[in-house]
Amino acid sequence: MNPIDIPAIEKQARRLRAAEIQRVNGLFAERAHLVAKLTVQSVSAGVSVVSEALRPIFSWNPQAR
Repeated sequence: MNPIDIPAIEKQARRLRAAEIQRVNGLFAERAHLVAKLTVQSVSAGVSVVSEALRPIFSWNPQAR
């Protein structure tokens, strides 16, 4: 029966854990970037709609006629 090399097992487990943490961090960063991009696009679209709705109020000139 071969002896169990506990330090090597622990070292491999730490490497695997670090790799998994890096993978999860990458997924989180990718999704955070996507959410931020979608938020900016949504806010931009909302500002555009509000701008178009307010334009007639501020462009009215009673002396034009």
